[in-house]
Amino acid sequence: MAKFLPMKGDEQSLNLFEQLNWSERNFSVLNQLICDYGTGGKYYDEKKPPYAVLDWDQTCAHFDVEEAVLHYQLFNLRFKLSKEQFRTILKDDINGVTKLSADYQNVILADLNFDLINDYDFLYDNFSGPNGTMSLGEIVLTPQYADFLAKIPFLYAGYCATPGITDYYGYPWITFLLAGHTIAEVQVMAKEAITLELGYELAKQTLNSPATFGARVDGISVSFNKGLRVLPEMQNLIQTFKRYGIDVFIVSASNKHVVEVFSGLESFGYNIPPENVIGMELETFDDGKLLPEYRHDWVKTFRQGKVEAINRIIKGELGKPWDPLFSAIDSDGDYEMATEFPNTKLTLIWNRVKGGDIGKLCQQAVDESISISTRYLLQGRNENSGEAIPCSESILLGKSVLQLLPE
Repeated sequence: MAKFLPMKGDEQSLNLFEQLNWSERNFSVLNQLICDYGTGGKYYDEKKPPYAVLDWDQTCAHFDVEEAVLHYQLFNLRFKLSKEQFRTILKDDINGVTKLSADYQNVILADLNFDLINDYDFLYDNFSGPNGTMSLGEIVLTPQYADFLAKIPFLYAGYCATPGITDYYGYPWITFLLAGHTIAEVQVMAKEAITLELGYELAKQTLNSPATFGARVDGISVSFNKGLRVLPEMQNLIQTFKRYGIDVFIVSASNKHVVEVFSGLESFGYNIPPENVIGMELETFDDGKLLPEYRHDWVKTFRQGKVEAINRIIKGELGKPWDPLFSAIDSDGDYEMATEFPNTKLTLIWNRVKGGDIGKLCQQAVDESISISTRYLLQGRNENSGEAIPCSESILLGKSVLQLLPE
């Protein structure tokens, strides 16, 4: 645990980074961590230079970059899967589960897959991008486009919310939709998507499938977050860590090559080299194109997989066989990364007012807020503006009141 020793008076000169919208307590504890464990600090060990592991989506940046890229693909039909490849990524039975949860209308996977295959076949054959003659402006007026637009994010969200399927399947699955592109093409598309989404108003967007289309599954409605924002607090913290000899690694459940674009050097203000980004990866064919298959020799970088990835890449391949000094997280998917390294001194949690495993850590952070010993910090933000706010409470999207923990 880090010792919370609030600075005052002439000690303010010891501030090593900008306070911005950090809460007063979080700013002091983070500053003390850097003072103690950074270069020149009383606990700095040049034989074991410290490093930090940070989740990306909803932690380093506001909202989810991989979902933003998916929406960009959908609205612009930026897909390169062959019709046969698209069929292979739609399973009627996943781990013995054949329908989505009640929250997703108990939709039978085989019926939803049948509709999506028909939609994709039509789009592939008629859109001028892959094989046809219709412009984007023309094809967006077709019911097949509207059906596809709603049902892909519905299926993805349904996977993640259905017992027996869950995020373990959904998170790798969304990366399959990048297949057919080269890594360079994915990164060009990701930059276009990020740039566009940074300009959007932060809001919920809802898509509905056509009501009279004659598909097997009718009445599909799905909502998702629109827009992205950078977090200056995290940008500044990352640069301060690096300046004081604390190496920074991103460990994300999103596709590595997509995150590299947002976090990368001289791009959107984070300046993290690609070799310090760890994430989901696909198999690549001999011609350099990505395949709709998860990389066979790689872990799925979610929950326990994040721990395995840190052990394998940072501790093993990079020769840093000691625990991370610091971690930053926001969800259940980061729980193990924040709890399974006994020598980690401090974890920052961006407060999304959630229960589950992350809720336990948020409660611990609240309990510790009156203690001089701190293992977890809780930082608030306003989801409507994408900005940090100087307290532990958050304002959720579409709400106007501060909330600390789930009711």
